[in-house]
Amino acid sequence: MSRSDIILPGRYSEYELLSGFIATFAKRERYSALFIEALQLSMKEAFVNAIKHGNGGREDLTVSCRLLATANTLLACIRDCGKGFNPQEQPSPVTPLHLFKLSGRGLYIIQSIAEIVALECDGHGCTLMLRYIPY
Repeated sequence: MSRSDIILPGRYSEYELLSGFIATFAKRERYSALFIEALQLSMKEAFVNAIKHGNGGREDLTVSCRLLATANTLLACIRDCGKGFNPQEQPSPVTPLHLFKLSGRGLYIIQSIAEIVALECDGHGCTLMLRYIPY
């Protein structure tokens, strides 16, 4: 089992650091380039959502990420300082009503790449837990 953690300021520009963190971990685990690309995309969407929706754009709040690799799975956790949301209550961006909106696709992209296994919230924030099957 391999585990890595990072805590970042809640600024979009910090994705560069998160991207490097993910790439280093994924290469150490010997994931394929194609999987790493999908992982990066879904984690970027989760990071942006954590900043925009979870932290309300407040740069003084943090976003943390934990990657935990086992023999057959990768668990990725993104934690913000927000109150949480219900993934099942989010509108689908592929319905005619939402098809031409400029935003609202992040969760859809995440779910097309990873399985949302939990959303845990406490008085200090929420953690979105994603499960991947690396290839």
